[in-house]
Amino acid sequence: MNVHLITVGDEILIGQIVDTNSAWMARALNLIGADVVGIDSVGDDGPAIEQALDRAFAHAEVALLTGGLGPTKDDMTKKALADYFDTELVLHEPTWERIQRIFQRLGRRVTEAHRLQSYLPATAELLPNKMGTAPGMWLERQGRVAVSMPGIPYEMQYLMEKEVLPRLRDRFPARPIAHRTPPTVGEGESQLAQRPETFQARLPPWVKPAFLPNLGRGPPPPHGPPA
Repeated sequence: MNVHLITVGDEILIGQIVDTNSAWMARALNLIGADVVGIDSVGDDGPAIEQALDRAFAHAEVALLTGGLGPTKDDMTKKALADYFDTELVLHEPTWERIQRIFQRLGRRVTEAHRLQSYLPATAELLPNKMGTAPGMWLERQGRVAVSMPGIPYEMQYLMEKEVLPRLRDRFPARPIAHRTPPTVGEGESQLAQRPETFQARLPPWVKPAFLPNLGRGPPPPHGPPA
């Protein structure tokens, strides 16, 4: 399974926030055997989002998007997805009712913007988001899957763990990927790269060595299932 990540938001492009979502998703996808083949960050612009989807589906079966699902006018992801998948935005009554209940419980006023947030692509399968007001959305066309999630990290992580990763594992079975990191000290990567040439030549094609230099902080923590 090849996956392309798309993070949406002008705040990413101007450096106001750091895109931690892509790093988190890439690690989680790697553990289920998915190959992340590209990462895009685009602004809050419908055509830019659609162009990113074109780039994604040129080499991936799955595009995962985060951001642009809020109640303000600059949140363009839903409209872009509706246009891309040739559908329309319709009021999803259960989402609207849930938003009203949440704000009533908090003692806050519901605005017209919140009602507009409840308009979702008609053909999307909605993924329940217990951590926020915007549901995730799963859309498909000709064997290609786009999944849209909120940009707030803890909401994205909840949806990935509870909804997206299990569905992707079922839809695109793959072998999990394990990582092993043997630490070395005292030599740079150019010298180290020459030492294991014979060893590297014997590796099967699905084993990929990489050198990860750092300034004495110790090796990164290992992750992945046991070998």
